Amino acid sequence: MFLIAKYLLLLLSASLAASSCPKEDFHRLGYCTYQMKCYNTIKGAVLDQECQGSINIDVIVDLTLKNVDQNFSVDITDTEFLISITSLAVYGSWPQTNLSFLEYTLKLKYLQLTNLDMKHIYGRPFQYLSRLNVLDLSHNRLSEIDDLFVFTDSNRLKKLYLSYNEIREVTGFVFQELISLVELDLSNNLIEDLNEEPFNNLTSLRTLKLNDNNIKYLNGAINKKLLNLKHLFLNDNDITKIDEATLDKTIYHLETIDLSNNNIEFFPKLFFKHWDHFEGHTVCRITYSGNRLTVIRNATSEENMLKINKDLVDVSTQIDLSNNNISIIEYNAFQYVINLISLDISNNNLITFLVNSEHLSNVKFLNISGNFISRLEFQTFSHMNNLQNLDLSNNRFENLPTKSLIYANKLKSLNFTQNDIQEVVNFHINFHAEGGILDLSNNNLYMFIIAPREAEGLIELILRSNKITDPSQIKLKYHRALLKLDMSKNFITGLNEKSLQLPVTLTNLDLSSNNIETINPSSFYCVQHLHTLRLSHNNLKNVNHGVFRGLNSLVNLDLSYNQISSLDSAVLLDLKYLKFLSLRYNHMNSLDSKAWLNHKTDLIVYIDGNNLSCDWLGNVLADYNNGFSKMHPAVINSPMEENTLNGIPCIPGPKNLYRGSKNEGDDHNMITDERLLLTSQKILEAVREQTSYLRKYIWRSVLLEADKLNDSKANVA
Repeated sequence: MFLIAKYLLLLLSASLAASSCPKEDFHRLGYCTYQMKCYNTIKGAVLDQECQGSINIDVIVDLTLKNVDQNFSVDITDTEFLISITSLAVYGSWPQTNLSFLEYTLKLKYLQLTNLDMKHIYGRPFQYLSRLNVLDLSHNRLSEIDDLFVFTDSNRLKKLYLSYNEIREVTGFVFQELISLVELDLSNNLIEDLNEEPFNNLTSLRTLKLNDNNIKYLNGAINKKLLNLKHLFLNDNDITKIDEATLDKTIYHLETIDLSNNNIEFFPKLFFKHWDHFEGHTVCRITYSGNRLTVIRNATSEENMLKINKDLVDVSTQIDLSNNNISIIEYNAFQYVINLISLDISNNNLITFLVNSEHLSNVKFLNISGNFISRLEFQTFSHMNNLQNLDLSNNRFENLPTKSLIYANKLKSLNFTQNDIQEVVNFHINFHAEGGILDLSNNNLYMFIIAPREAEGLIELILRSNKITDPSQIKLKYHRALLKLDMSKNFITGLNEKSLQLPVTLTNLDLSSNNIETINPSSFYCVQHLHTLRLSHNNLKNVNHGVFRGLNSLVNLDLSYNQISSLDSAVLLDLKYLKFLSLRYNHMNSLDSKAWLNHKTDLIVYIDGNNLSCDWLGNVLADYNNGFSKMHPAVINSPMEENTLNGIPCIPGPKNLYRGSKNEGDDHNMITDERLLLTSQKILEAVREQTSYLRKYIWRSVLLEADKLNDSKANVA
């Protein structure tokens, strides 16, 4: 029996090797479970004998068929294999086809026929596929689909994808047999109207995608017969008006309605009265961005016809009205919206935003950016104590409206970028207990002062791209919660010991892209807990001793893109725990690394974009590889054609052999002495470790002998 089985296995392997389904693409995932690829045809594809034509065994075959063309065909010898296929994905070119081979794939559950350049499918190729669950015909050139979805028996089709085709017309009977359909995607076609109500029979449908077509009118196609519709996508069409009469019943069930990027001029109020039918937690998303809305009117009594028990209905609502022409939002516009948690009215024409704060009391995300607002109304924000993210960027603010936000004490992100704010004094806003971020970049700011017990919870402050010339005007030293400060892209020219009025708890400081030329000793002494300091893209030419005094915790230092031609590592001795140093693109000629021979931690120094000699680089790499130094030179982008050592560029030739000091001989002797000292220290450490081990071993032996002696005395007694 074993010999017979072995023979059959060899026969199967030989047939696979000779067929268009290569052995290396044939995978057994389990008993009678296969995953395989075939090319051009399926001729010669066979399964294990016990899995062929089996009725009692659940055979699973996942087949990917590649490089098919108009000449694809099957014969009677392939039918046994076709019947076993449960999942099929086809790739190639089939402009005209009848897919006749599908009449044998009776167990097929998943069928993917995408990117085949199909223009026309003849006949009714899917009529025998009663077990089919998913059919994907997207990314083809189909224009006629009228007779495709006809079945000889009941069907189980749940998902149908027809996106990215050339469908212009959808008749009333095309989907009438697909009563089990849950998702239908007709997006990115050329559909202009839906006059024949093609979705009437799709009572199980939950998701309908009609976006990116040329639809102008719905003509009653979205109606009350779509009993289970949850998600409706109509964005990027030419719709000018919503038929409220036909949508009124359907809207009861919708959780998502996307009508963005159309030509709608009026916001229908019916979208605010459908929450009564939801069970459990539901998020309703209403998207109207990119239309022609100009006014959001007050809610009317008609919108409150449904008496909703808020204890039984757990619904959150998100509304997107961005990128319209809205200039007026009336005071009670959101009166009957249940649990509004997100509101986006960015990029409109608002001069003021005055609405009933009680109707926004649950809002967590509010985006009012890209308008013409110059002041915040206290009345609007007086009840917004759940607000977490507020975006007021790109408006006309000249002062930070802190008093208007005094009750918004759960803020995590406050964005005031691209306004006209010049100074901030008396900051009355408090942030979330977990910490908050304030972004004031791209203003005209030159002064920012936080007094004691102000701005509680602020952990990150962004002052990038302002007009700061004197960093001492950024007075934050009493704010011990602040961890990150970004003052990059300003106009700071120098630093001294009084320049930084910052808290000692600060961990990240960014001063890159300024005009800093000089840094005096002890300039950073007040921020001794810094982990990261960025000084790149400045005009530094020298780094003097004592500049980094007190920075005992610094891990990352960025000095790239300056004009530092030479650097002595001794000026960085205060940075005992430095791990990453960037000296990139300084056009540096000399880097004395002797002081790093005794560095405590591994140190990576990025040196690309400099003019350091290959002789120097070879010595430094040798010291690192031999364990004398923990400094490892590195590059971020290794050049392809330059002279390199270990992928690091360097300058070769006698003119650039070794850039040492004038007393080069003395320096060489001193380095040799230091290497000998390091070697001696390592030997002493090894001896000390071994002595400690022997001492512990001897002491353990003494204790064991003492225990044995005590036991023997006890036995004698």
